[in-house]
Amino acid sequence: MGKLLAKPDETLLEHTENALKVFKSIKEAYHNVPQLCGVEDFWEHLFYSLFFHDFGKGATGFQEMLKVGHQKAPWKYRHEILSAGFISTLNYDQQYKDAIGLAIITHHKDINKLRERYNTFPSPPGKKLYHKKLSELEPNFEELLSYFELIEKWSKEYLGYKRDNYKIISSIDDLEDVYKNSARIYYNEWEDEKYTPLHGKYGIFLKGFVNACDHLASGSKYEILTGISDMRSVYNFPEFRKVQEDTAKVKGSAFLTSPTGSGKTEASLLWSDNNQNSNKSKRVFYLLPYTASINAMYKRLQKDFENEDLVGLLHGKASYFLYKELSDDNVNYDNVKSNVRDIKGLSKKIYRPYKILTPFQILKAFFGSRGFEMQISEMSNGLFILDEIHAYDAHTTSLILEILKILKNNYNAEMLVMSATLPSFIKNLFKDNLGISTEIKMGKIELKEFTRHKVNVVSGSIIDNLDLILEDLENGKRALIVCNTVLRAQEVFEELSDEIENSALLHSRFMLRDREKIEKSLDNLDLLVGTQAIEVSLDIDYDVLYSEPAPIDALIQRFGRVNRKRRKKIAPVNVFSEGSESDKYIYTPEIVAKTVQSLENVGILEEDIIQNIVDNIYGDGYVGKDKEEFEIVQKYFESFNRRIVPFINDKESEVEFYSLFNSYEVVPLKYKLNYLRELKEKRYFEAMSYILSISVGQFKKLETENNVEYDMGTYFVNMVYDEKLGLRLDREESSIW
Repeated sequence: MGKLLAKPDETLLEHTENALKVFKSIKEAYHNVPQLCGVEDFWEHLFYSLFFHDFGKGATGFQEMLKVGHQKAPWKYRHEILSAGFISTLNYDQQYKDAIGLAIITHHKDINKLRERYNTFPSPPGKKLYHKKLSELEPNFEELLSYFELIEKWSKEYLGYKRDNYKIISSIDDLEDVYKNSARIYYNEWEDEKYTPLHGKYGIFLKGFVNACDHLASGSKYEILTGISDMRSVYNFPEFRKVQEDTAKVKGSAFLTSPTGSGKTEASLLWSDNNQNSNKSKRVFYLLPYTASINAMYKRLQKDFENEDLVGLLHGKASYFLYKELSDDNVNYDNVKSNVRDIKGLSKKIYRPYKILTPFQILKAFFGSRGFEMQISEMSNGLFILDEIHAYDAHTTSLILEILKILKNNYNAEMLVMSATLPSFIKNLFKDNLGISTEIKMGKIELKEFTRHKVNVVSGSIIDNLDLILEDLENGKRALIVCNTVLRAQEVFEELSDEIENSALLHSRFMLRDREKIEKSLDNLDLLVGTQAIEVSLDIDYDVLYSEPAPIDALIQRFGRVNRKRRKKIAPVNVFSEGSESDKYIYTPEIVAKTVQSLENVGILEEDIIQNIVDNIYGDGYVGKDKEEFEIVQKYFESFNRRIVPFINDKESEVEFYSLFNSYEVVPLKYKLNYLRELKEKRYFEAMSYILSISVGQFKKLETENNVEYDMGTYFVNMVYDEKLGLRLDREESSIW
C-alpha cells in the first residue's frame, strides 16, 4: 500500500497525511468555526475533503507524468475532477457531500475555469473526455480503495475521534460526476441569486482551509505558527505609561487616541496579547496606510520578536523590499529570488501570526480575488490594529468600515482603532457601525507632558519664504519640510539642496531602487523634503518643521515628526498660510482654510486642546464630494459583496477592486534598455526596480502629448528622471541618450 505518487518525490499517502497535520493545527487554532458557519460536523467535512483531495492523481496518465516529466508525458486534465467523485463513498446528507465535492473539485481551479475547459455537462466532448480520464483510475482502483483502511486511524489522530461513515464501492462507475451534479447546480444558484449556506461562510471556510492545508503541506510546513506567548516579555520596560497599561487591560474592540511618539505600537501589541485565546493562535493584522511605514514596522517587529518567521509583510511592492533586504553581492540571484518567493508565499498563507499590511490587502478578499476564501478564513477571530485611520480618503474609509462590519459581526474579529488625531465624527461612525464603546485616552496631566510644539502660521507660500528655512539650516537645525504635491516638493528641494549636502527628497514618483536608498537614510539627514508619505508611523525626529497648509489631522501627524522624543522642551512647527494651486485636488479647501484660521493664534500647542481644534474644524463631518463618496459605498457595498461567493472567482469583482488604484506603473524612458535587459535575463526584481507609479490623470495627459511608449507589456514615459528628484512631469526628456 502507498506506491502511488502525489508529487515526483512524495507519495499520495505522505502528502495526504502532511495535509492532515496542518489540518490538526488549524482545527486547534480555529476551534469555533463550526459555530461561526452553523455546521456542527464542519471539521469532519474538512477531514474528508483533504483525505480525498488528490485521489484523482491515481490515474495512470498522471502517474506517468510524475515519473517521466510533463514535457514527455503531458496529461492535460484536472486530477481534482476525478478526486471529487469519491464523495459517493460517504454516508452524509447530499448537501454535505456536495460541499465536500466542491471543496475538492475547486482546490486548484474555480468553477468558472472548470466551466470553460472541463465541463462534463452539457458538453458531449467534455463528458467523453471525463469518462476517458476516469477509466485511467481502473488499474489503481484497488490501491485507492485500500487507503480507506487509514480513515479510522487518521481521523482519531488528526480529527480527534474515529470516523468510519463510509462505504466501499465496487467500481469506478460508482464515482460521482461532481461537476454535473454539484458544481453546475451551485453556479446556477449563484446566477439566480438563490443562495444556500454553501454560498456563505460554510463554503468559505471549507474551500479556504482545504487550500491552506494543501499549500502548506506542499511547502513542507506541517503546522501553523502561534503568536508570542507573553508580549510583556518582549516589551520588558521598567514601567509602562498609563495609556499603555489601560490599553493592555482592554477586552474587545476599542479606540486609542494618543500623541505621536507615546508608544501606541507597544500598547496595541499588548492589547492583542490580552485578546488572544489560550493557545495564542488568533492572527494579528497591523494595518498602515503607506509602504514606507509598513516596511519600517515589519523590520521593527522582526527585531522585537527575535523570530523572523512570526511576521509577514503584504503590500504591492513587498517582493522588491524583501529582495533588497536579502540581496548581497555574494549571493546568487536565483537563490535570493527563490527565498523571496518562499517568504512572500508563506505571508499570503495561513502561517505567520502577525502581518503588517495595507488595508487594500484586506479589501482584496472582499472583492473576491483569487484565494479570497483562505484570506477570509484566516481573518476569522482576527485581531485588527488600524493605525492612523485618519489618513484615508472618504471612499476608502467607507470601504474599510464596511469590511470591518463584516469581520466583526460575522467572523468574530476585534479591532483597535488608533490615531494621534481622530475627528469625533469618524470615531462616531466607527462606534455606531461597529458597536465599539471602549475609548482609551491619555489623561490631561500625561497629555501636558507631550506638549512639545509651538505653531507659527507664516504668511505666504513656502516658495516666498525659503530664506527662513535656509536661516534655520545655517544655524544647524535639522529641518523637515512637507509639501502637498510632488511638483512643489521637487521645486523646494532643488532650491535648498545646493546649500545643504546631507539632504534628501521623498515622494511617490521615485523608482523603487532610488526610493529604497532614500528610506534608509531618513533619520540621518540635515534636510528632508517630502510629501504625505512621511506623515505616518515613521520613527524620524527633526528639530523644526515647515509645512504647506493641510487639514488639521494631517498637520498633527507632520508635527509629530519634530521633537518626537521630546529632547527639547518646545520646538517650532511652521505652517504657511498659502499652498499651491494644485492643493484643491488633494484636500478640501474649506477644511484647509479652517485649519489655518484655527492655528493662527494658538502659539504653544497644548496636547489637551488638539481634539477640540480637530472637532471644531470637522464639525460638519464629511462634506461635498467626500460625503457623496462615503455614502455611495454605504449604499451599494452590501449588495455587491453578496455576489462574492466561494468556489467562484468573479472577474468583474476583481476588476472593480483594481479600479480602486488610481494609478499606472511606468518606467522612465531613459531606463528602457536597462529594464528590458533585466527582463530578458529573467532578473525580474532588478527589472522591477525601475518602476514607479503615476496617477491615471497624469498618465492620460502624457499619452495625449505622445510621451508614452508601450513595449513588452510595459509603459515607458519620456519625461526627465533624476535619482535625487524623481520623475519630473513638468519636464520632457529631450533625448534618451
